[in-house]
Amino acid sequence: MTNSIQTQATHTKAAISPTSHKTKAGSNKPDIVQKSVKASNAVVTLAATTKPVLMQLPINQLVLSDLNVRKGDASKADDEQLYASILAHGILQNLLVEPKNAQGLYPVLGGGRRLKQLIKAVKNNKLKPTSLVSVKLLTVDEVANFATELSLTENFMRANMHPVDEFHAFAEMVNKGASIADVAARFGVKAKFVQQRMKLSMVAPVVLDAYKAGNVSLDIVMVFTIASVEKQAEVWELAGDRRYNENQFRNMLKDAAVDAEHYLAQFVGQEEYEKAGGVVTSDLFSDEVYLDDRALLETLATAKLEIEAAKLIARGWKWTQIKLVSEYDELAGFGRLTLKEGEYEPAEMALAGCLLVLKSYGEPVSIYMGLVHKDDKKALAQLKASVQSGSLNDGDVKKVEEKDVSGYSAALNEDLRAQRLIITKHALMSAPTVALDTLHFSVCVSAFTDSRYGSRPLHISVNDTTCHPKTGALTDNKALQLIEEVKTSLNLTWVERPTVAERFNAFCALDVKEKEKQVAYATASMLEASIDNSHAAAEAVISTLDVKWSNYWRPTAETFFKRVSLSCLIDMAQPVMGEQWALQAAALKKKDLAMQVDSLVNGERKGLDDAQKSYFDALMPAGF
Repeated sequence: MTNSIQTQATHTKAAISPTSHKTKAGSNKPDIVQKSVKASNAVVTLAATTKPVLMQLPINQLVLSDLNVRKGDASKADDEQLYASILAHGILQNLLVEPKNAQGLYPVLGGGRRLKQLIKAVKNNKLKPTSLVSVKLLTVDEVANFATELSLTENFMRANMHPVDEFHAFAEMVNKGASIADVAARFGVKAKFVQQRMKLSMVAPVVLDAYKAGNVSLDIVMVFTIASVEKQAEVWELAGDRRYNENQFRNMLKDAAVDAEHYLAQFVGQEEYEKAGGVVTSDLFSDEVYLDDRALLETLATAKLEIEAAKLIARGWKWTQIKLVSEYDELAGFGRLTLKEGEYEPAEMALAGCLLVLKSYGEPVSIYMGLVHKDDKKALAQLKASVQSGSLNDGDVKKVEEKDVSGYSAALNEDLRAQRLIITKHALMSAPTVALDTLHFSVCVSAFTDSRYGSRPLHISVNDTTCHPKTGALTDNKALQLIEEVKTSLNLTWVERPTVAERFNAFCALDVKEKEKQVAYATASMLEASIDNSHAAAEAVISTLDVKWSNYWRPTAETFFKRVSLSCLIDMAQPVMGEQWALQAAALKKKDLAMQVDSLVNGERKGLDDAQKSYFDALMPAGF
């Protein structure tokens, strides 16, 4: 390493007389300074010379000059790169030094950063204190008259190479046999830095030429690294003179790919995709990972859903349908079978089917059962008529109170819908971003489509959608008081202004957060009621809110437990109460069992362990 530094100096032809020099006691020399070699002391006549001299000096004879114009520190990364370069290649440009001072040291006027890294190398035992460094010794006159100019010139009069040249230079070193790790070490950078430069060097020449000409940004060039050169050229030609942004180019370059976080990729799994021969690429400039073959992903996802579909056919359903993209109103046009005591009639199942939908949020798959095609509705009506007249001779079918898909009566579902709506309203008004998205979506649906009323999550006429239960009251729901507290906290002084113009101007003057709160409150007041997925658009909003339903309202014997079947009550508690309890419960009257379950949910619950208490704390009716 010493030799690599020494060989860069050009020895002067000036007469140099060797002279010993002793350092004065108490001098401010660095602690690495040791006894000088003879060559370093051959400077007696230099201080008086009128011409600058090229020579070599040991590191321990150099000190930073007070006249050096660079006062601030460079970045840690820049210093690390310079340090690595010095260790690999030595000093590539000589330092500028002043004549020797009273302490026998040479102040470095130009090259302070290089000196600091040399001293660091000595401390780390990478160089010796006596290692020689090429310097240009300035005259007394030069220092007196041009010190600032010379120091500024060395720091100012330089130009960096264009990044494209840098990309190709790094790639050429690796292509000639150097390992990525070795190149990274020589330049004091991470291996990923070298990999990124190599990747950038392989971007289509037409894109790099546009970058060198200043027509596209480096960010655009980085985006192009995610595709093959052939694809890059194709997209560039397609773009023509249009100025696309990064996201637009990314979508064009990866038009047949999906991000690894995409719901389709998550459902199939990257491991299964790769086992099937799927190609995965990554973006070296971000954390993005791409599964390049969307068609293969869709095939694998369909095959996975077909396994579940086959199980449904085996249970007696007439048909199944698979959808890989969830849509609003995806159940539009279907009739629905009615659950009877929590079950579907086998004869009706033979006329209906199930829709399996891959979701981009919440649970990955939604299965909608009991759907009736338009062509089967007439046959279903005839079947129901024959059952009611007693002509269907299966002995097992009996007329029951109409229930919807949850298994509860229509009246009970209406009450539960009311309780759930008031809770959801508070959750929505507490999430302004979701509320604004909900409002904007509803407005856009009304403006740009002829979709039916049910496709919007909001009652867009800005009417309060409050439901009132037939049994019980909303006063036992904490959300009611919380909503009132939210309203009280709002700055509604603008409402009191006498004219429309004044009210509008006062509202516009509110800060952004206050307006968000008020819009969230107004938006939440319009939310459509839904229970058990009865309103798909409203449910799409609710699914983003992460509502803790049991924190707001608890079902009681009067409002819920007395209004469901005995078997339903048993099913609710049995998971934590056990088989023995279920056998004893089955012998009770429904009224008594309803009171017992009420006590488990809302009473003192003596004798229950922590797991049982936690279960009943979170117990809510189906559909919540």
